Amino acid sequence: MRLSTLRITLLTLTLGLVALWVINQKEQATFSPTADNTSEPYQWSSIQSITWEISRDQPEKQHIIQTATWHYNETSKLSQFTQPIITLTTPDTITVIRSQKGQTLNDEAIQLSGDVLITQNPIPNNTKQSTNPSTLTTQNLTYNANQAELLSRDTITLTQAESVTTGVGLHANLESGQFQLMSNVQSTYQPNKTKQSSAP
Repeated sequence: MRLSTLRITLLTLTLGLVALWVINQKEQATFSPTADNTSEPYQWSSIQSITWEISRDQPEKQHIIQTATWHYNETSKLSQFTQPIITLTTPDTITVIRSQKGQTLNDEAIQLSGDVLITQNPIPNNTKQSTNPSTLTTQNLTYNANQAELLSRDTITLTQAESVTTGVGLHANLESGQFQLMSNVQSTYQPNKTKQSSAP
């Protein structure tokens, strides 16, 4: 009888120790996220956000930024976002800039990375103006909204109506429409076959 009482006592002590260990583990798990939150680098985040800016002086000029996710740190003024789509409209053109990731510091130039694609479509003001879009692809690009400038040190591929041009490094102004490739520039001319066949 004493042996079974001893066994019951040992079993009770063992179960008590296991219960204390489980409770201790739960308390640590409960308090650890709070400690991690203090090192969280972002004060706020948003999903599927759209920011729309319209110029008061020129309402036809619009600047739209769409993102899949947007994280912002108020202390460092750092924004990081995924799948950004920047749309710029003017009376003459619609420009769309896409990439996999982006970030901006102090709400200034946006650093875009990963399959950067820029498509620019002219808006025809008369029947003689060309409506062929031009596209530009690269891996890393800096977009300065205040100066309407694009900068890159990577390989650039510029495709226009009848030509494909590649080079390394880019400086472009979206308002003037001027693109300058810095080095290793190569261009391939591809005449439009429909124009050739329709010529008398």
